[in-house]
Amino acid sequence: MYVYTEGHSRIAGTGVFLPEERVTTRELMQEFDSKSRFGVSYDWLERVTGIKEKRIARAGLMPSDMAAAAGREAMENARLAPSDIDVLVYTGVTRDFLEPATAHLVQAKLKTLNAIVFDVTNACHGFMNGVHIVDALIATGQVRNGLVVTGEQGHLFAQRCIEALKQTDSREEFNSWVTGLTVGDAGAAMVLQRKRTPEGGFVGFMLQSQGQHAALCTAGDPLLKGPWFADMPTIVERTAELMAKMFQECMYGRLQWQIRELSKYLFHQVGKRAFQIYSQLTGVPTDIMPRTVDTLGNVITASIPLGIHVCLMNRELAPGNKIYISSTGSGISLSQAGVIWDEH
Repeated sequence: MYVYTEGHSRIAGTGVFLPEERVTTRELMQEFDSKSRFGVSYDWLERVTGIKEKRIARAGLMPSDMAAAAGREAMENARLAPSDIDVLVYTGVTRDFLEPATAHLVQAKLKTLNAIVFDVTNACHGFMNGVHIVDALIATGQVRNGLVVTGEQGHLFAQRCIEALKQTDSREEFNSWVTGLTVGDAGAAMVLQRKRTPEGGFVGFMLQSQGQHAALCTAGDPLLKGPWFADMPTIVERTAELMAKMFQECMYGRLQWQIRELSKYLFHQVGKRAFQIYSQLTGVPTDIMPRTVDTLGNVITASIPLGIHVCLMNRELAPGNKIYISSTGSGISLSQAGVIWDEH
């Protein structure tokens, strides 16, 4: 069962914040001595995932700081003042507090005081949920300019996994927890406005949730204690199956697009293997899939907006280009969307 809605918004600006400090995947494996304790070479995780390094936020830098920095750049790129923003949605997995909503802290830092603000969380899929909600608010005329932001600090989960791995010699626990070492830090933001013409902006959104798979990936209790657990082979298999079925329905049934028309195909990046899997299942060539995972890791909810921002910075998008977005998150939730890029 899918939910499909027509799109009413356009991407008016994007922004990204990347911490300066870096850590290599090899260094993380050395930290708990994977070679001696589990018989796993220090370069194993890099070879399997393709992740060479990630960014790490400095001590004292909060998720709201990262989201605000990205949001400030997105507003500048959209040529908007803080007072122009009508709604601000924070979508990150990592937050400053359980209460209040991190969106309030971002609002205070950006001075978007005319906006209503709230958090939306849904694992790695949260950002696209935020985009879908803001698009709906724009459709009803309640919002002119919406700002969706995130500030992910995946290194917090990675460190908890490392501490847990230092306390065990179980290869089974190693397999369950090592995936937590792949998540990294990044802030990202996107400004949405009502589309200028019916032919531009978001054409449509398709969404689905399959909660029976919720136990395949969990990350701590509400106070963020405990390591990141993931049955990665199973969750990748289940997600890929669901993604492929939705692709057929959304791409061909609803959007009525052909692969040859696509300029970019963006998806939530967790490792290098996903590129081959998605290409095999959809027929989309890997050379139109922007790649950020090698040097940034799995940046959780920042993955999709980061990919779009990189394309813009590299001048790889032109008016009329068709972009296909495929977002997923543990639970399992997923969505796909078509965007026709317009003049900025």
